[in-house]
Amino acid sequence: MSEQALAGIKVVEFTQGMAGPWIGRMLAYCGAEVIRIESHRVPGVVRLYIPPGDAERRIQPEMSPWFTDWDAGKLFVALDLKQPAGVELGLRLVGRCDIVVENHRFGAMEKLGLGWESMRSARPDLIAISSSGFGEDGLHPDYVSWGPNIEAMSGMAWLGGFPEQGGAMTQYAYPDSLSALHGLFAVLCALDHRARTGEGQRISLAQLETTMAMIGPELMDQMAHDRAPRKMGNRSHHRAPQGCYPCEEEDHYCVLSVGDNDQWRALCGLIGKESWTDNSRFRSREGREREAAAIDEAIEEWTRRHSPQSAAEQLQAAGVPAGAVQNTEDQYLRDPHLAERGYFEAIPHLKKGEVTAPGIPLGLTGTPGRTTRAGASMGEDNISVFRDLLELSESEYARYVELGAIEVGNGNESKTG
Repeated sequence: MSEQALAGIKVVEFTQGMAGPWIGRMLAYCGAEVIRIESHRVPGVVRLYIPPGDAERRIQPEMSPWFTDWDAGKLFVALDLKQPAGVELGLRLVGRCDIVVENHRFGAMEKLGLGWESMRSARPDLIAISSSGFGEDGLHPDYVSWGPNIEAMSGMAWLGGFPEQGGAMTQYAYPDSLSALHGLFAVLCALDHRARTGEGQRISLAQLETTMAMIGPELMDQMAHDRAPRKMGNRSHHRAPQGCYPCEEEDHYCVLSVGDNDQWRALCGLIGKESWTDNSRFRSREGREREAAAIDEAIEEWTRRHSPQSAAEQLQAAGVPAGAVQNTEDQYLRDPHLAERGYFEAIPHLKKGEVTAPGIPLGLTGTPGRTTRAGASMGEDNISVFRDLLELSESEYARYVELGAIEVGNGNESKTG
């Protein structure tokens, strides 16, 4: 295998939730050495998530599937940043790293003594990304943020509903992952800039704004027409018919989207409505929008005779964009395309031996990524990071442990290393 794309890059994370950790997850997947800082007082929040299907087993900090999804491939140290000695070690780590990722509440890093100026003093060409809910100025930099309130304030929740109903949440912290992808891109741009100029820089990202940018066309509609856009449900401003149609089994669906007259003629041939192709009522998209009720009835009559997969395959074969509505079980157990592409990744796990997790779809063919391990305990890598990377002597390491700066006691190491 070729050397990974980010081999040699070192990253330190002061993160929580997903918006910060997911940046580190992808950097680690591409070969960067990513060090995640936690403490027993403030563990990574996803360590505490109890799998819904296994609730009776309660909290298992190394076994949470969310922990694997967001943090696999990293090194983990336990450091009390409330202690001056902990901050001292944190700054020493910064001095050995290329990138800092943090997504704490605005002002939190400064209060700890880990603000930008302090970190830059430790490493003048440092690249640091700060990802917060609302940015560092304006009226609300100190607002607490989590995925759902960003989703609501960005307009996503309002747009995600049917015209006759209220808005709809995604049931997932979508702004977190969206912000992480923006953050990853910004970090890579800053790395390129540093490679050309030798200059580091600080990146300040507002998760509200990255999420609003995703709904740009709707914002442009507001600006152009001085009104909020219509909720479309499953329909489209530009394609007709488009919708989600019930199939032969209860609660199974297929979606399709017709973009031009060739696709319309192919659809009519499949559903037994060839006569509609020459009917002036259906010739244009606008006409098909007006006749949506009749068209939907005919499509549904056809889809109800097929499984979602069969309907989608027949539509695709005819040249009509379509897909089965899948749940996670369908994707993991029954999707032959994902299986053929090897989407799900088998990851070595320190407790279970091996686990399967969603793949990281970056698509690098010359320097393919990989996940080295999952299931690390808190402080799992204290010794390798503090003794090897920072080159602390045995007595220095023991002193920091005695001060409570380096936290031990999880069964993975002795106090002296």
